[in-house]
Amino acid sequence: MRSTKRARIANQPDNPESARLEEHARSSKKQKTNASEPDPTIDEPGTDSDEDAIYFEQSQRLVTSTLNPRENEPADYGTIELIRLENFMCHSCLEMKFGPFMNFVVGQNGSGKSAVLTALTLCLGAKAAVTNRGGNIKSFIKEGEHMAAVEVHLRNRGDGFRKEVYGDTVIVQRTFNRDGVNSYKTKSKSGKTISTSKKELSDIIDYMSLQVDNPMTVLSQDLARQFLSNSSDEDKYKFFMKGVQLDDLYALYQNLKGQQSVIESVLESKDEDIRELEEDKEKAEKRFRMLKETENLRHNVRDLLLKLAWAQVADKEKLLDTIKNEIAGLEQAQLELQKTSEDVEKDIKTWDQKVEEAQAAVRSSSESNSPLNEKRKELEEKLNTEAEKLARVQQSERTADQQMKAIKARIDKAKRDAEAEKERLADAEGGKHASLLKEKEQLIEKKSQLSREQSELETSLETEATTVSSTTAKAHAAIDALKRKERDLQTAKETLQNLTSGHSNNLSVYGQNTQVLLKSIEKSKWKARMPIGPVGLLVKLKYQNWSSILEKQLSRVLSGFVAFSLEDKDQLMNLVHENGCDHSVFYSSPNSFRLKEPADGYLTIMRALEIENEDVRRTLVTTYNIEQTILVEDHVEARRTMEACPENVKGCYSLNRQRRGNGFSIRMGQGSGGVDPIIGHTGPSRIATNVEEQIRVAQENVNALEGDLSNEQSKYNVLRHAVEISKNKIQQYTTKKHTLRTDIQRIEDKLEELVGKLQQNNTETQLGKLESAIEVHEDSYKKYVGQQQDIANDKQRHIAMENELKSQIETLRSQINESESQTKVLQAAHSSAIQQRERAVLKQSELLQKLHQQKISISDREARMTEIEQGLPGMKKEAEEVGPRVNLRTKETAAEMESRLEQLNSQLEKRDARIGASTEQIAKDFADKTEKYNEAGKEREDLKNLHKALNRAFEERMERWFYFRKHISVQSRLQFHLLMSEREFDGKLVFDHTNGILQLKVQPTQQATDTQRNAKTLSGGEKSFSQICLLLALWEAMGSPFRCLDEFDVFMDAVNRGVSMGLIIKAARNSIGKQFILITPQDVSTKGIDETADVRIVRMPDPERNQTHIRVRAR
Repeated sequence: MRSTKRARIANQPDNPESARLEEHARSSKKQKTNASEPDPTIDEPGTDSDEDAIYFEQSQRLVTSTLNPRENEPADYGTIELIRLENFMCHSCLEMKFGPFMNFVVGQNGSGKSAVLTALTLCLGAKAAVTNRGGNIKSFIKEGEHMAAVEVHLRNRGDGFRKEVYGDTVIVQRTFNRDGVNSYKTKSKSGKTISTSKKELSDIIDYMSLQVDNPMTVLSQDLARQFLSNSSDEDKYKFFMKGVQLDDLYALYQNLKGQQSVIESVLESKDEDIRELEEDKEKAEKRFRMLKETENLRHNVRDLLLKLAWAQVADKEKLLDTIKNEIAGLEQAQLELQKTSEDVEKDIKTWDQKVEEAQAAVRSSSESNSPLNEKRKELEEKLNTEAEKLARVQQSERTADQQMKAIKARIDKAKRDAEAEKERLADAEGGKHASLLKEKEQLIEKKSQLSREQSELETSLETEATTVSSTTAKAHAAIDALKRKERDLQTAKETLQNLTSGHSNNLSVYGQNTQVLLKSIEKSKWKARMPIGPVGLLVKLKYQNWSSILEKQLSRVLSGFVAFSLEDKDQLMNLVHENGCDHSVFYSSPNSFRLKEPADGYLTIMRALEIENEDVRRTLVTTYNIEQTILVEDHVEARRTMEACPENVKGCYSLNRQRRGNGFSIRMGQGSGGVDPIIGHTGPSRIATNVEEQIRVAQENVNALEGDLSNEQSKYNVLRHAVEISKNKIQQYTTKKHTLRTDIQRIEDKLEELVGKLQQNNTETQLGKLESAIEVHEDSYKKYVGQQQDIANDKQRHIAMENELKSQIETLRSQINESESQTKVLQAAHSSAIQQRERAVLKQSELLQKLHQQKISISDREARMTEIEQGLPGMKKEAEEVGPRVNLRTKETAAEMESRLEQLNSQLEKRDARIGASTEQIAKDFADKTEKYNEAGKEREDLKNLHKALNRAFEERMERWFYFRKHISVQSRLQFHLLMSEREFDGKLVFDHTNGILQLKVQPTQQATDTQRNAKTLSGGEKSFSQICLLLALWEAMGSPFRCLDEFDVFMDAVNRGVSMGLIIKAARNSIGKQFILITPQDVSTKGIDETADVRIVRMPDPERNQTHIRVRAR
C-alpha cells in the first residue's frame, strides 16, 4: 500500500514543488557523499546515514503533504481574536479583531502598529524590558493619562482551558497606572471576572503553549530589523535554538548532570564510613566469641524459663475457664431480664393507648366548654353595656335631683313672698281672697302627699324587680341541681333494678361479646393452659362501701383475662379482636414473687378483697400495687396518713362524703401531696360480692338520693313561690301607681281653676306676679318630676336587664363549672394514666439499665476471654519456642519461679560484670553494629544504583535531545529550500551545532556554477527574502499557536515584497491551525492581496500630523 502511494507521488512531474524537493534531496545526499562541507553533527551521536534517512523520510512526507494538502482549520485554542488598547502608548482607545489564519496590520508610519505587538506581549505576562520599548511598565501609559489597560481575547474552543468556566473565549486584561499599581484579570466570554491571580494567567499560557518570551514567537520591530538585516550566523543559530526551545531543555539536562556530581561526592564519603563501621563490627564480633564461661548457669536459667513459661500458660487456662463460667451465669440472668423487659414494654404500649384515649376525652371535654365560655363572654359584654347605660341613667337622675332642688328653693322663696303679700291683701280686701288661697294651699298639700306616695311606690317597684331577678337566678340554679339529682337517682334505681332482677350476673357487664369470647377460649388449644377471666368473677369484696371506688380504679383488670405464656397471650389478643371485644389481656409469669405490705393496721386493697387464685393476685399486684395502696374512709385522716409516709405505702384512696360513691386518690409525698378526684363506678358491679349486700347498699343509695331530691325540690318550690309573690306585688304597685297618677291629675286641674280665679282678682297686684312665678316654677318642677319618673323607669329597666344577665351568666357559670369538673375528672384520669405509664417507663429504664450493665459485664468478660484466647496461642507459641511443655510441680507457683529466676539472673549479672558487659549487651552491640554495617552497605549500593540510573536517564535524554535537534534541523532545511525555490533560488541551511553557527547559502537556479553565495553577498531584497524564508522555516518547528512579525518587508523592493507576501500567505495556509500577524507600513491591497476567508487586513487609523514639535518623555 505504501509503495503504491510513493510510486503515485513520483509519477507526478507536473508538480514543481515535489520536483524541487526530490531534486534537493538528491543534491543534498550527493553533497554529503562528497563531503564538501564541514560535518554539522560532529557533537552528536549517530551517523550521516541516520540524517540522510531522516532527510529522505521528511522529504517524502513533505512531498505527500504538498500533493495532498489539508484544508486549513483554525486551532481550537490559543489564537488571538481581539486586542483592545486604552491609553496605551500613542492610542487612546483602539480595538483590533484578528482572523484565525493570516492577518496583515497596515498603516502609515507613526500610526502605532508596533504598539499592538507590545501590548500583546505585556498583556500575556512579559516584562517591560522584553519589548525593548520601555524600561518599566509606566513608560507605556499615554502622555497626559494616569492609567492604561490592555485586553487580549484568546480563542478557547474544543478542549480549551477550563471550557466550562471561561466558555469559547478567554479574556486577559492587564491594567497599570503611574503609581506603580499593576494588576491582571482573566475573564470569561461573558465578561465575568474569573481570577485576578497571575498564576491563573501562567496556567493559561502553559496550557495553550503561548511562548510570549520566545523571541521568534513575537518579533518586535527591533528584533525583526536585527534578524532580517543585521543578524550574524551565530545570532541565527541562537534564534533557532531559542525558537524551538532546545536551549531551555539543554539547561534542564545540565542541571541533572550537576546532581550526578553531588551523588559522586556522597559516595566517596560513604566508602570512608563503611570502612569505619566494618572495623567496629569486627571488634564486637571478637567480644561476642569470648562469652563461653557462663554456659552452665545460662542452661539453668533456660530450664527455669521453660517451666515459668508453661506455668504462666496454665494460669491463663484456669482463668479462662473461670471467666467462661461467669459469662454463662450472666447470660442466663440476661435472658430473664430480657423477658421481663418485653413484658414491661407491652404494658407501656397499653398505657400509651390509654393515655391517648384519656387525652382525646380531655380534649373533647375542653372543646365542649368553648361554646359555653363564648356565650358567657357575650353575656358579660352585654352586662358591661347595661352597666354603662345604668351609670348614665344614674348620672341623669343626680342632675335632675339637683335641678329639682334649685327649683324647689325658688318655689319656697316665692311662696314666702306670696304669704307676705296675702297678709297685706287680707287686711285690705277682707276674707274672700284669703279663702281662695287657703283652698289652694290645701290642694297643693294633698298633691304633695300623693306625690310622696307615688315616689314610695316607685321605690317598692324597684325593690321587688330586683328581688324577682335574684330569686329567678337562684331558681335556675336549683333546677340544674334538681336535674343532676334526678339523673343520679335514675342511675341508682337502674343499678338497684339490675341487682334485684339478677341482671348483675350477666357477663355483658364485663364488655360486649364476653360470652362469645369465653366459648372461643374453651374451643381453642393453648400452649400452657387455658386463660382465666374475666378477673372480676374470681375476686370478692369484703367492704361494700369501697365498691364504686375499687370498681373504677381496678376496671381494666376486672374486665380482663390472664394468660400463662407469651404465646397464649398473643393468641388470646387475636381472639379478642376477632370477636369484636375490648378486653385487656395480662401475662402471669410462673416466677414466684415476694410481697412488701405495710403494717397490719392499714387496710390495703388486697386485704379488702378475697382472692383465691394466685395468678389473679399476681396480676393485680403487678398492675395496680394493691398490696401497697391503703384505704382510709376519712379524707383528712387519709391525707395526714400519707404525709407521714408510712413504710411500704405508695398510694391511698379516701371517700367523698359530699358526693356518695366518689372519692379521692392521694399519692405518696410530704406536705399536701398529690390529690386527684375519683368519679366512682355507677354501673353494675363486676366484683363477685354478696348480692343481698349489694342490694342493701344500692337501696340505701336510692333512699339517700330520693331525700336529696326532695330537699332540692323543696328549695326550688320556695324560690318559685317567692318569685310569684314578688310578681303579684309588682302588679298591685303598678295598679296603685295608675290610680295615684289619676288623682294627682284631678288636683292639678282644680288648682289650675283656683289660680285662674285668683288671677282675675289680682291682675295688677304683686301677689299675682308671685303666684305666676310659683306656677312657672311648679310647672318646671313637675316637668323634672316627670323626667325623674322616666329616669326611674329606665333605671328600673336597666337594673332588671342587668339582673337578668347576671342570672344567665350565673347559670352559664354553673354549667361551665360542672363541665370543667367533668374535664378535671377526665384530666385526673389522664394524669393517672400518664403516671402509670411513667412508672412502667421507669421500670423499663431500670431493666434496660440492668440489661446494659449485664451486657457491659458480659462484654468485659468476653473481651477478657477473647484477650486471653487470643493471647494464649501466642503464650503457648512463646513457651514452645522456649521448649516443649513440661509437667509442673503443683506446689511451685509462677511467682516462686520468677523469684528463683531473679536469683539466677543476679548471679549471671555478677559474672557478666567481670567481663565488663552482659551477654545481652554484647550480643546487642554485635547485632547493632552488624546491622549498621549492612545498612550502610545497602545505602551505598542504592546510591550507586541511583547514580547509574541518573547516568542512563541523562544519556537517553541527551540522545533524544540530539535526535530532536537533528529532526528539527532537517525539517528547517527542507522548508527553507522549498520556500527559496518560490523565486527560483536554490537555498540551503548549513547547521554547525558544534560552533553554534547557522549559515544561509543561496544561488539562483539559472546559474550553472556549483558555488553558492552566502547571505552577505546577496542584494538587500534577496537578503530580506532569504531571511523571511528562514523565519518561515524555523516557524514550522515552533509549537506556539500564533506568530507575530513587525515590518518584515522594510528592506525589500516591490518585487521581493510581493513574492514574500505571497510566500508567507502560502506558508500560513500550509501551517494547519497556526495564526500569523504581520505588520507592514505598505498597503498590501496594492500588492494583489485582498481579504479572503483566511486573510484579514487590519488597517490602522492615520496618525495625527498637526504636531509642532516632537514630544520627548523624560526618563
